[in-house]
Amino acid sequence: MFPTKNITADKKLLLALATLFILSAIDGGLTLWGLGLKTIKEVNPLMQLLVTKSSGGFMAVKLALPVVVGVIFWQLKNRSRRFVNYSLGLILIVYTIVLMFHVLWILKIAA
Repeated sequence: MFPTKNITADKKLLLALATLFILSAIDGGLTLWGLGLKTIKEVNPLMQLLVTKSSGGFMAVKLALPVVVGVIFWQLKNRSRRFVNYSLGLILIVYTIVLMFHVLWILKIAA
């Protein structure tokens, strides 16, 4: 028999990791759009340096980071599920706040 509790928990983890990837892609796209319109600034100094060098490189890093985080969390899930869940939850909250700022500047330029 398969342990259904772990299968369900693994599905939830995969859904959260997929959500992280999607949020990161949206954030990257909206950031590039806002930078192109000169309505926002990239506040992360490392990403600012990268985006000034190459927008493609910027997006590659934006998309690679959640994949790397996903692989790390997937490896840790059986050792410390609580750590993985809380950490991923915090990351998703932060990304949601970042996207709310994007919505605010979009509404500001639309007005």
